[in-house]
Amino acid sequence: MKDAVKTRTAFDRFADWVSEAMGRPLNIAFWFVLILVWTLIFALGGPKLSSGSWLPSWFTSQGYNFPLNLITTVAELFIGFLVATAANRAQNALTELLDKIDIQEQQIEATEANIVRLIEENTEIISDIHALTTQVAKDTALIIEVHRHVSALTAHFGLDPGDFPPGESEPPVHPAT
Repeated sequence: MKDAVKTRTAFDRFADWVSEAMGRPLNIAFWFVLILVWTLIFALGGPKLSSGSWLPSWFTSQGYNFPLNLITTVAELFIGFLVATAANRAQNALTELLDKIDIQEQQIEATEANIVRLIEENTEIISDIHALTTQVAKDTALIIEVHRHVSALTAHFGLDPGDFPPGESEPPVHPAT
């Protein structure tokens, strides 16, 4: 892909103008009507008009028509080159645009792959949290069961379980009465 954009020359701008002007509906309609009128004039104008005898002889001579036809042919060829230049530039711009779209598609695919990876990681973490929560629930149930048994044993033997201040592992020693 090109990093630098080519600077448009005066020829490029002129070629763009010609190709744009030639493709306008008004221009196409104008030339269609002109050709239609020209054809009808000579088709319906009678024998003198269709034979060309009403024109001066120099106008219909080969000496006059050869350079005129040559200029017309060269002008049409030049206009074709101008249109081709504009079409080439449009193709280059389209190719550049498609290259940028391709790069964006690659970035989107990479982002999608990253999102899928993150979702899989999050799913694993959620699974681990679920397993941990299940284990905590089991351990809590076991602690409650042990507490229930200890409470029952203490009550059975008439012992006072007492209150343990936070952080002490043994009950305070009470003087014997």
